[in-house]
Amino acid sequence: MPTGAQAAPYPVRPCIIKIPSTIITIPLLLLLFSSHFVAEVVAQANPSQALLKFKTSIANADPALANWGSSPNPCSGDRANWAGILCFNVLLFLVYRRSRKSSPTPQLGRELTPPASALTPSASKKSSISNAVAVAIHTTGGNSGRKGGEQQQQQGAGKLSFVRDNQQKFELQDLMRASAEVLGSGDFGASYKAVLVDGEALVVKRFKQMNNVAKEDFHEHMRRLARLKNPNLLPLVAYLYRKEEKLLVFDYVNNGSLSAHLHGKHSSGLSWASRLKIIKGVVKGLNYLHTELPALTIPHGHLKSSNVLIDSDFNPQLMDYTLAPVVNPNQVHEILVAYRSPDYAKTGRVCKKTDVWCLGILILETLTGKFVAKYLSQGSGQYSAELAGWVNAIVGESSAQVCDKEMEVSAEGRIQMERLLQIGIACCQEDLDKRLDLKEALKQIQEVQES
Repeated sequence: MPTGAQAAPYPVRPCIIKIPSTIITIPLLLLLFSSHFVAEVVAQANPSQALLKFKTSIANADPALANWGSSPNPCSGDRANWAGILCFNVLLFLVYRRSRKSSPTPQLGRELTPPASALTPSASKKSSISNAVAVAIHTTGGNSGRKGGEQQQQQGAGKLSFVRDNQQKFELQDLMRASAEVLGSGDFGASYKAVLVDGEALVVKRFKQMNNVAKEDFHEHMRRLARLKNPNLLPLVAYLYRKEEKLLVFDYVNNGSLSAHLHGKHSSGLSWASRLKIIKGVVKGLNYLHTELPALTIPHGHLKSSNVLIDSDFNPQLMDYTLAPVVNPNQVHEILVAYRSPDYAKTGRVCKKTDVWCLGILILETLTGKFVAKYLSQGSGQYSAELAGWVNAIVGESSAQVCDKEMEVSAEGRIQMERLLQIGIACCQEDLDKRLDLKEALKQIQEVQES
C-alpha cells in the first residue's frame, strides 16, 4: 500500500446480492465473500434471464457497478450466450479488483483487522488472534511492503521475548495464525485464548495503558515476573514490547475464573470445599508475592475474582499481578482495584495492607456468592458508599444468613465457614491498625478446616 494510504474503514457493511443457481460457482462465491458481499442463491431456469437479474442485483448492491452490462441491443441464441460469458468475466475482474483495492495487508501477510474498539466480548467468539496483535505489529504511518518491513526490523517490532528456557518457542506469525476466542475486555485491555497449530493453548493479554514506561524498564520488569515461580501464580510465557501497547502471553487455565463460577449464568455453583480450597490457594499466592517482592508498595494491586483462574482440580492461579510499576502513573488509580480501597480514599496512598483489603473483599464475595458490580467493573477508581455498605451489611450477621445458599455443609462445616467469614471481615477493616496483616491472615485461613 503506498505511503499515506488509508485502510478501508471497519466494520464494512455487507452488500446483499442474489445469485441465480444457474450461474453459481465456487470462485464467484469466494470473490464475493472477500469483497464483503453477502450472497443469496435463488432458482432461475433461463441463463440469459439469470445474468440479467444477477446484474440488477449487483447494481443495487453497489452503484459503482451499475453501468456494467452487455450491449444495449438485445441478443439471442449463441450471441447471447457469448455476451453473457464475456460480461460475467468482466464482472469477476471488477470484483477481484475491488477486493484487492479494499484489502491492504500488513507486513506479516495478514489482512488488516478491525480497530481495538471493536474487540469486545460482544464480538464474535471465534476469530483470528491477529485481532489482538495487528496494531502491535503494524508500523505507524501506514507504510507496508519492503520499506515497512525494514522499518519493523530496525525497531525490533514483531518479535516475542520468551522468559522461560524450557518453553517451546514460537513466532508471532504462529500466534497470528492461531484460532482465538475472546475471553474478556475492559479498561485494562482485552484477553484472548489462542490455540496454536500444535494444539497448545495460551492466554494473550493486550495492555493499552503502559505506553509511558521506558523500554528497558519494561524488559526488566518482565524479567522480574519471570523469576516468580509459584503454583498459585499464572506463569508468564512471553511478551511483546511496542511503544503503543504491550502483549503478555500466559499459560491457559482450562476451568475459567472464580468470578465466572460465582456469577456466571451457566455455572453449576461451587461447593464449600472448593471455595475453601480456592481461598487457601489465593492467600498462598498473595503471600508469595509479598515475600518475593518486599520492595514493592503493593505487590499484587489488582486482586479480584475475575483475576483468579481455576484449573480442573479447583486450584487457583492469580493473574494481572505486579503490574502497578509499568502502568501509566496518571491512569493507575483508575484501573487497579487497590485504588478503590478505603486506604486510597482517605489518604491518597496504597500500601501492602491494601492487598489484604482486596483479599477480604474476595473472601466475602466467595462465601456470599454476591458482589458489588461497581467494584468488579473497571474505571470507577473510588471506594464507593455502596461497597462500604455491602461490607458493613455482612458484619454482625451469621454465615447462615449471608453465605451462599447453594453450599450444602454439615454443622461442623458451618462453624468453619463462620470462622472464614470473620477472617474476611477482619481483612476488610477500614482502620489499618485493626486490619489483619497478611501473615496473620494466612495463618488463620490455613487453620480453617473443610469440616
